[in-house]
Formats: sequence, structure tokens, C-alpha cells
Amino acid sequence: MEQFFQAILSAGQSGLALLGRAVLPVLFPFFVLTSLIINFIPTKQLWVTILVSHLSGYPNGTRLAKTLHEQQRITTATAQHLTVLTSTPSPMFVIATVGTLFLGSTTCGVLIFICAVGGALLNGLLWRPTKHQHTQPIQPISPPTNFLSAFSQALSSSTSAILNVCGVVFFFYFIAQILHLPAFLSGLLEMTTGTTATSNLILIEFFVSFGGLSVAMQNMLFIGNFNLRFGHYLAFKFTHAIFACALLAICQFLFF
Repeated sequence: MEQFFQAILSAGQSGLALLGRAVLPVLFPFFVLTSLIINFIPTKQLWVTILVSHLSGYPNGTRLAKTLHEQQRITTATAQHLTVLTSTPSPMFVIATVGTLFLGSTTCGVLIFICAVGGALLNGLLWRPTKHQHTQPIQPISPPTNFLSAFSQALSSSTSAILNVCGVVFFFYFIAQILHLPAFLSGLLEMTTGTTATSNLILIEFFVSFGGLSVAMQNMLFIGNFNLRFGHYLAFKFTHAIFACALLAICQFLFF
């Protein structure tokens, strides 16, 4: 019994350490900065939202899509499609943590990240909405244009969002640590735990591109208001992971 409670305490402590080391410093500054950026770009420049989402990682792309949808600057179909295109892991996590720390190879981390982004873009072609869906009429609500007002709003919304995300990450990391699941099941539940349990690059690519149930629940915090069902989300994340793994396999065949 004492060992059981010790295991719970250890899992909780390592989960909190994960939040302080790999979640808060990676996500929170990007949440604030990207919230500011989308307030000062034209709605038609969605490539900027896609770019900053890829640079910040899960679940910021979905959060930005939610913000743009709430401001009625994009249609429901565009918000769903933007989630498909921007649902990628953080380059800092994949390159620095997975590549350099776990695998001992920054090059492998860069390759895994590039394939994850490439897989998301190919996935966007597969799941693109029809022209009829894109023509939904909208009446945009202007975001704040004053910098101080925009910064205050960005800080407030980002703080609320990061607390929710940290809660989800901690819960699923804690469960994965307690259950001691096999590598594949651990990765499906929580990608960080899965990537530490294997050195197989294809399997790691699948974990970081699919994201696991933890990332799925993080995204569900933001996608409820534009009617993206949980089953639909899991389906496009599965095809994203397949595309990413295929790209990585091709790169391994050609260059290694």
C-alpha cells in the first residue's frame, strides 16, 4: 500500500514538473503573442494564423480558430478546416525534447516535425470543405485595435485557456504514469509518455501527429462552438498521423 501511494505521489510530482518544464513556458507566451497577432491581421490572411499555429503547437491552432469564429471573421466550415490544418505538435517539444533529449538527435527531431507539418497540410487537402460550406454568410465583429485593449484581452483569454490545458495535460499524464501501459497504448493516451517509451521513429511520428487522447481533450476545450464532433476530430487526426508517417518513411528510404 505504501508503494502505491508513493507511486501516486511520484506521478503527481513528475506531472507538475512536466507542466513547469514543457507546457507553461512553451504554450503561454505563444497563446498571448498569437492572440495579439490575429487581432491585427486581415481575416483573409489566414496563412499567418496557420504559420503561427505550427510554430506554437497543440492546441493553439484550434484556440485561434475558435477566436476567429467567435468574432465571426470566418465561417464554421473554415474554422473546422483551420483546425485540421493547424493541429500540429510544438517544434520546441518535437525538436528539443523528443529529438535532442529523448533520441539524442536534433536532426531526427527536425525531420519528425517537418513530416508532422507536411502531414497536416496534406490532411487539409483531404478534409477541405466544399464551396457551398465556404459561402456561409457572416457579419464580422471587429476585434480591439487599440494595443493596450488587445493585450489585456489576449492576456485574460490566454490565462484562462492555459489553466484548462494544464489541467488536461496533468490528468492524462498522471493516468499514463500510474497504469504503466505498453508504449503504443501510452502514446495513444498521452504522446509524451509514448515518445519516452520507444525509439522507433515511425511510432514516435504517429504519436506526435495523432496527439493522443490528452491532446484531443485539449482541443475539445475550444472546438465545441463550431460543431466539430469528437469522432470527426479523431478521424482527421488519424489520417494526419498516417500522412506524417508515410512522409517520414519516404524520407528514411531516400536519405538514410
